[in-house]
Amino acid sequence: MNFKETIKNMRKVNRFDWVLFLAMVIMFSRVFYRLAAIGWKTADYTHAYFILPISLWFIFKKRNALVKAEGVSKSGATLFILGVASYLFAALNEFMFLEGFSFVLMMWAVFRLRFTKESFQKILFPLAYLLFLVPPPSLAIDTVTLPLKKISTYGSYFLFKLFRFSVEVHGAILKVGEHELFIADACSGFRSMVTLLALGAVYAYVQNTSLLKKWIIFLSVIPLGIMGNILRITITGCLSYFCDPKYAEGFFHNFSGMVLFVFTTIGLMILTELICKKQPPNTPKDIEKRVKTTNK
Repeated sequence: MNFKETIKNMRKVNRFDWVLFLAMVIMFSRVFYRLAAIGWKTADYTHAYFILPISLWFIFKKRNALVKAEGVSKSGATLFILGVASYLFAALNEFMFLEGFSFVLMMWAVFRLRFTKESFQKILFPLAYLLFLVPPPSLAIDTVTLPLKKISTYGSYFLFKLFRFSVEVHGAILKVGEHELFIADACSGFRSMVTLLALGAVYAYVQNTSLLKKWIIFLSVIPLGIMGNILRITITGCLSYFCDPKYAEGFFHNFSGMVLFVFTTIGLMILTELICKKQPPNTPKDIEKRVKTTNK
């Protein structure tokens, strides 16, 4: 479909759809302002700015497969009521997590009310992807940060031990030789993990493979992210041990995120190559050739 045809189809959209669109913009403009000014900055959600455009792009690509529903969907109406109730409660109590989540609920409700169940299932991923917009509550971040920090600290400790470094662990302090590394909450890898999960979700979605293998690729981001975080702490410790602590600090703040990203990306590519490897064709002639090759 070319640009002119797209413009023609936009003109065919009925007035109710435009009213609904304007209502969503008015309703959630304040929410997005608060998310950009406070929520995403506090949680270091730099990826969140790209989530909505990516989601809408995937929905736009599926536009020809969407069929408008006849009648009112019960599940769509339920989602709509939950979305409005969540929005009002969050607005009155200034609960940012619920404000963001109410937008996701309303998006689900709108598409479920306007389109058939089959159409909704076809755009399930881009709609679910909107969850990456929502910064989690501080309590959830703190709950996940502590175990991730411990895993990263002890992972780096065992890696140093493997290469026979003089290393000790004292709580959140990793002592390499005479140099001490304080593993702060920011070093836990939680914020990087969420960003990597958002990227990994898109990477898995565009792979031409089964749903199970897509889930495996997506979930593998978690162990790969943890290993990448252990690696960047270890590299920082090595720089502190062999060079100057100032170089180590500069590396961690400026380049360690790139190490984590590159490590996870390479790991995802290798895993994809392994589990999505194309099987040889099973025609009779091909089977006969493989049997002859095996016998030789």
